[in-house]
Amino acid sequence: MSTKPLSSNSDMTNPDVIIIGAGIAGVTAARTLMQHGISVLVLEARDRIGGRAYTEQKTFGVPYDHGCTWLHSADENPLSPLVRDKAGFDIFDFGEREPIYFVHRSGEGNQGARRASEQEVIEIEKAEDALYDDLWGYDAVKNGDTSIHNLRPPRDNWDQLAQLRKGPFEAGVHSDHLSVIDYQTQYETGTEWMVPQGLAAGIFKALGPVPVKLKTVVESIDWQGHDIKVQSNQGTIACRAVLVTVPTEIIADETLMFLPALPQEKMAAFNELPMGVLDKITLQFDPAFKSLIPDANTNEAYLETPKGMKQTDSWHSHLLCPFGAPMSTMFVGGDLARDLTSESDEVAQDFALSSLASVLGEDVKKLFLKGHKTKWLADPFARGGYAYSNIGKNHLREVARQPVDDRLFFAGEALHGKWASMAPGAYETGHQAANEIIKSLL
Repeated sequence: MSTKPLSSNSDMTNPDVIIIGAGIAGVTAARTLMQHGISVLVLEARDRIGGRAYTEQKTFGVPYDHGCTWLHSADENPLSPLVRDKAGFDIFDFGEREPIYFVHRSGEGNQGARRASEQEVIEIEKAEDALYDDLWGYDAVKNGDTSIHNLRPPRDNWDQLAQLRKGPFEAGVHSDHLSVIDYQTQYETGTEWMVPQGLAAGIFKALGPVPVKLKTVVESIDWQGHDIKVQSNQGTIACRAVLVTVPTEIIADETLMFLPALPQEKMAAFNELPMGVLDKITLQFDPAFKSLIPDANTNEAYLETPKGMKQTDSWHSHLLCPFGAPMSTMFVGGDLARDLTSESDEVAQDFALSSLASVLGEDVKKLFLKGHKTKWLADPFARGGYAYSNIGKNHLREVARQPVDDRLFFAGEALHGKWASMAPGAYETGHQAANEIIKSLL
């Protein structure tokens, strides 16, 4: 995905609509408005488009998604036809790949790391199925909301893995913060696709160009007068309507100021949708790396953390040999991701290498070529990976999304119920906000 503006028409003055943020929601909305003859300008704080959806090839010489990576529930996902048919990108059926498990337990007279036995895999899958059944069987209307952790407190190491998969490895926060109602609301069909050429690249190729002004940090939105005045580090622009697509915490802590302030219930909603943290530590190896795990090809791998290794979680999560490449991506979420944010890239890479070495042997370190770690928490324009709902507050996603005074509009993954925390949430709310703007202006 190019880091340049999608369009050279980025010096427009006083457009009908200003969109804050050139991520999926912002670009989707801009395209929809332009198709209806409404002038629009997208203001983006970074020096590239995409937000938390970003593909580049410079780091490893192959497409590398820093943020969103999967087409979740791909059979229902509205982005699937865009990426596959409109952009013409290839699809990899990740759902057909079986996870690989490594355990640090005695077996057949041996001590140390090994592949999980057939019986252990059965027990792991039973724990995952039991949590899944409890989640969908829980009557939240009758019993009220609760956390995923409280619904089924872990009884053994297999249960702990199941909780980690729902919590830090997927949501970027521990499962004791995750709402059961929020989980029940979201799509989960089991069809999971990946995009070898890069998911973000496919999305933005399909969406097409829009006028974007980069390196433009919006500081305040003054909606007191007839025209709305958007103040940024590049000056002030007037418009008739504004669409805000920034992460929830930027609104909640008033980094982005509204004059007058947003209604109290609106601010309360954004405060109940904090950002989870999920990062990737991606390592590239000599091709001989593949011989260490010859059956791996885009497989999830879950490694039981060895005793004595500095740890936050009892299991580690890796994606081994994505699309057959001699690479590995370690997913670190929640408290572990927060801890590693303050560490150097070298420390983070060594942590991921040590995790792999605990099951593949120390020789894996000799095959290491280069690495990269995302730091979404340290990104002032991201604040994390995506937003989760506090317990009992799932309904506030829609409250946060609702327009104010038919002039201030809001979109983003955090503001959609069924696609919350996923790329289609940004896409769908971008469309929805654009249609609301069209109705308001035309």
